[in-house]
Amino acid sequence: MLKNILTEMATPKYFKVTQLRSAIALPQKKKDTLLRLGLRRRHQTVFHRICPQQAGMIATVKELVKVELADESLTKDEMRQQRKSDPGFTIEKAVSGTASTSN
Repeated sequence: MLKNILTEMATPKYFKVTQLRSAIALPQKKKDTLLRLGLRRRHQTVFHRICPQQAGMIATVKELVKVELADESLTKDEMRQQRKSDPGFTIEKAVSGTASTSN
């Protein structure tokens, strides 16, 4: 029983699909498939639950997309936070805005 729970937890639950190439000059069927997947522009990422229907649509446009397996679906804000770079410094205390000169 415990083994089943552990294997269930370890298996990914989502496809992370990122469109890498444009659909310009491709058949309308492939353009429609991208739209059904929720992909409208290059470098856009969407998450879909793993199921045979989604796998079939991804297989139709496999040349245009990159597919990864993910344990959880991320929101747009969470993906944006992951892309942000570390500024390299932290502000510990703000300095007052008035500067005094001593003569």
